Amino acid sequence: MKKTAKRLMRRSNLYSKINRILVFLFILFLPTQLGRHFFLPFSYLSGVRVDYLAPTIYVTDVIVFFLALINIRPIFSVFRQKSLLLILILFIPNVIFARSFPVALYQYMKIIEVIIVGILAYQQIIKERKLYIAFLIAGLFQFLLAILQLSTKHSLQGVFYFFGERYLTLSLPGIAKAALNGVELLRPYGTFSHPNSLAGFFLLIYIWTLTNKKNASLFLKYFILFVSICLILISFSKAAIITLILLTITYLSLSTKKCRFCFFARIIILATVGLLFLQASTDPLSLQKRLELMNNSFKIILQQPFIGTGIGNYLIAQNQFSSKFSYFFNQPVHNIFLLFFAESGLILGGFIFILFVRFLKKWFDSRYLFIIGAIIMTGLIDHYWLTLQQNLLLAGFLIGMSLKRRIKASQEIS
Repeated sequence: MKKTAKRLMRRSNLYSKINRILVFLFILFLPTQLGRHFFLPFSYLSGVRVDYLAPTIYVTDVIVFFLALINIRPIFSVFRQKSLLLILILFIPNVIFARSFPVALYQYMKIIEVIIVGILAYQQIIKERKLYIAFLIAGLFQFLLAILQLSTKHSLQGVFYFFGERYLTLSLPGIAKAALNGVELLRPYGTFSHPNSLAGFFLLIYIWTLTNKKNASLFLKYFILFVSICLILISFSKAAIITLILLTITYLSLSTKKCRFCFFARIIILATVGLLFLQASTDPLSLQKRLELMNNSFKIILQQPFIGTGIGNYLIAQNQFSSKFSYFFNQPVHNIFLLFFAESGLILGGFIFILFVRFLKKWFDSRYLFIIGAIIMTGLIDHYWLTLQQNLLLAGFLIGMSLKRRIKASQEIS
């Protein structure tokens, strides 16, 4: 009996160690696009290859797969819940009758993956200090690459290509640029597909770190906050910078009680630096492009109001419309709510939205709603929270982490 108990203990310790290592690697590789795209016949629109329609296996997908195998029991127990099962079942007609079944099936699997990531985060497998270290290493890697892209005004390529850095230069059409004091700059992409996606990713890490009351290491915490702020600012993403300022002011005003001078000093410094970067002029046609995409989304919703285009099929439906902007085609509508309802339909989408709101009311308090607030504020004028691997999985992971902290707090109170 003792030998059996020791053997079980060793096996349990081994699984725990593997779990921690895999979660650490997941966070470390999450900002990258290290993966393999499969451009199949349905991945083309009017003869143009579209990344959004290409099934892709990322390194993070492989890590999540092995984590799911190790943690199959707790994951299966969550998937047995009636509300989650109902949502997944309701998505089935949306997948079957989608304009492109393979694309919808791939996105359906991506939804399941995000839920698994949330469950893994909910279990809080990795210690907070290790999580901070992973965030910091990932942030420093992106910061170094972004600074080099900003200063040289082109991509570095070489080994960075394998991490997802695309070919960048100011002369390429459609490249994100910014002009500050008459100097034209290349907005740094890091290993992301767009600077806005980079900014949104580290905005969420910033908000989660800022609102985390557990100070496993103050040095690591403030270092992550500093690196995240720098990446958000040099991305020149106006939505992310404004969200950063507004949510920081709101959080500090609710949490700072003693040192009023410290509060105003932090706010003034952040707002002043943020306003300097907001002065940069980016795409002068950005508003017109977004309005055109929004107009297309309303037409698509009216065409298929009940079952939608099928998840992941928005671009296929939008291909029927012409565009005034030659280098801005094959882009989803820059609004996560319009994109969601266009793909899922008003009935299914409305039902899921109601369930999600009820879920938030049950498990989240105002402090943890800062994460949701950041997603909503940036998601109103962009789409990366629903369409890009890095942002989608990070959102699922941090919401799961926040849910864990909320449950623990409620247990301590009771």
